[in-house]
Amino acid sequence: MLLATPTIPHRPLTATPLTLLLIVGSLLAISVLLSKVAAGLQAPMLTYLALAMGGSGLILTLMSRGIRVGQAGVVHLLLYSLGAGALMALGSALGYLTVHKVGAAFIALALAFPPMLTWLLSLVLRIERFDLLRVSGLLTGLAGGVLLAVNKGIGAPSDTGAILVASAMPVVLAAGNVFRTRFWPKGASPRELAGAMLICGGVVTLPFGLYLEGAAGLATVLHAPMLLVLMIAIATFVAQYAAMFRLQQIAGPVYLSQIGSVAAIVGSPVAVLALGEKLPDGFVLTALLIGLGLAIFQYRAAKPRSVTRK
Repeated sequence: MLLATPTIPHRPLTATPLTLLLIVGSLLAISVLLSKVAAGLQAPMLTYLALAMGGSGLILTLMSRGIRVGQAGVVHLLLYSLGAGALMALGSALGYLTVHKVGAAFIALALAFPPMLTWLLSLVLRIERFDLLRVSGLLTGLAGGVLLAVNKGIGAPSDTGAILVASAMPVVLAAGNVFRTRFWPKGASPRELAGAMLICGGVVTLPFGLYLEGAAGLATVLHAPMLLVLMIAIATFVAQYAAMFRLQQIAGPVYLSQIGSVAAIVGSPVAVLALGEKLPDGFVLTALLIGLGLAIFQYRAAKPRSVTRK
């Protein structure tokens, strides 16, 4: 008698947390590099960011055929989108406004900081449980980020202010990671939320861009060759944030925050090859620490935890 083999549901490769992590982290690195290109073209960076966020949010919303309120209600959805959009816009703006001074390689590597900060916030809010192995992985990656900041600060003392501003970016991004999970509207899809967040982020940022950079800044962004950079940035944002919200939905804020580590490893070498930047001092050791921390964290995420039975 033949026994039937149980069928294992097939999950597409692009739906696994690790694959999504690599996709989102790589796209984040590309968006950082594009910001350096835009800065090199003398683009008004806040206006550029507002149009990139608003344009990509509009495309995601059209792809989703609108934003359904679901069980959360319109007020909850609006407040969520405004809060998430403002945090995302602020975190991005801190990097966009300093990338021309500290370099795309530094911005990419500074993104190694959010995992530890996200985990601490998640622990306080009881979204995550304490896990020693996971903490050791996060601390290892964080050590790489600290080493980077110290080396960069020593190498460029005249840019201390820009370094401090850029180093505040991971704190804001970590807060955004936790906010999006903690207040996720019930019944809302990742793509719809990504579109709503980006639109709100663009709406919040644009007035500051127009006030600080003037209406002429808008014309500059919409004029070639900046328009081409903006179009590429919008396409990158569409893919990045659609995948990011899906990753956050299935894996949580701490796992998601590792996109910074991926962006750090991918973005810095590309910044050297494509933009002619010089790698920060101690890059090899920094990359090894970040990679080791990521590997430890992935090992814990893949290893099933023992369940205590009563």
